[in-house]
Amino acid sequence: MKPTSRDLVIEAARRLFAERGYPSVTIRQIAAEAGLSASMVMKVGGNKAKIYQDAAPSSLDQLDSSTPRSAIGQTLANRILLRRENDMAEPWAQAIFRTADAPDPQGSREEFHQWVRTHLTQWVDSGADLEARVELLACLMLGLAVGLRTQRLLSNTSDEWIAEHYGQLMQKVIEADAVKDSF
Repeated sequence: MKPTSRDLVIEAARRLFAERGYPSVTIRQIAAEAGLSASMVMKVGGNKAKIYQDAAPSSLDQLDSSTPRSAIGQTLANRILLRRENDMAEPWAQAIFRTADAPDPQGSREEFHQWVRTHLTQWVDSGADLEARVELLACLMLGLAVGLRTQRLLSNTSDEWIAEHYGQLMQKVIEADAVKDSF
């Protein structure tokens, strides 16, 4: 199915806002990225603020129940790498910009924290330090996304190596016993 002009605008905007932040992105840049004219971007997307709002990630990473518990860390790392490889928007990186650029940064931060608690907790083993490990997992996801996308770190390293080693770090945070044995 061929993407609509609106789909092209929203995907281009997600990528650009995630990598550059709201203030640094122009309608012309969105148009160039989407392969459309600036007037078409305005027609299908409205103004920059509306496009920014519509380009917000609807969700970050979701896993289905068939993902083996022992592979969650590597699966999460692979998803970030896959989005980079396919030049897709990176919602983890965008979460940082969306907070910094929001009219109400504190409200945006609280919304993100709620999302983290709601969605990441299900993957992390229970224990007395559950909340801290959930937030640590979010920090690892943010770090990988920003490191790869905005800072272009590990650009000469294979995706397989990154997924294996970074996935192991995340898996240690996910597994309560592994954290106690490692840190």
